[in-house]
Amino acid sequence: MLRPMRGFKNFTYEFFSSISFTKDRSRSENPDHRVSIRLLNIDYEMFLEKLCTEMGFINAGYIHDSWNHDLRPADYDVVAFWDRITGIGQYNSRSNKASYIHNPVLRYIQRVMACTIWGRKEVGPTRTNELFMLWVMLYDCPVNTCYYLLDHLSSIGKKRLDDKGKIVVGGINTFIARQFGVGEDKGINRIEGNNRLDIDTLISMFFIKPHPPPT
Repeated sequence: MLRPMRGFKNFTYEFFSSISFTKDRSRSENPDHRVSIRLLNIDYEMFLEKLCTEMGFINAGYIHDSWNHDLRPADYDVVAFWDRITGIGQYNSRSNKASYIHNPVLRYIQRVMACTIWGRKEVGPTRTNELFMLWVMLYDCPVNTCYYLLDHLSSIGKKRLDDKGKIVVGGINTFIARQFGVGEDKGINRIEGNNRLDIDTLISMFFIKPHPPPT
C-alpha cells in the first residue's frame, strides 16, 4: 500500500458513492463491523475481518474511537506522549504541526500515514489518530490498521462533493481495487498529481534547510 499508485476517477467516484462502514457498538469484545463497497458495478459486502484479509492487514489490536474510550490502552496519555516527542506540554490536533516532532523517523512515519491511511490534502498537522498510531508503534502494541482506514474512507464518502475539491486518496482506491482483482487497465481518466517527496516538500517538512543559493 505504501508504493505510489495512480488514482482513477471511475474507481474513486464509484468507491466513495457506495462505501458504507457499519460499526457494531453492541459489544466491545469481537464486534461484527461490516463494510460494503462497489467496484465496476460489482457490490462487495463483508465483515471487517474478511476485508482485512483481502487488504493484507491483521484484524486485531487496539483502536482509538471516541464512542468507546475503553478500547484504548489504559496507560495511553496523548498530552504526555506529545510532550515526550516534541517538548511541548500542550496538545491541539488542529494546530500541532508534525514539524514539532524532534525525531525525523517519527516525523516521516506521520507523513506516510497522512498520505495513506488518513489520506488528506493538508498533511502538516498531527492528528489524534496518527499520534496514537505512533504510540502503539513505539510501545509495540497491536493496532487494527484496517479499521482506521475504513473509518476514514467512509467519512470522506459522506462529505459533500464540490467542483473545487481535489482527489487526494485516489491511489488508495487503486490499491483496494487491485486487491479485489480489478486491474489498473480498467481505470478511466487517470488522476494526475505529484506522488513523490520533492525538494520543496522536504523543505516544508523541515527535513532539510536550504542555504543560499538554494540548491
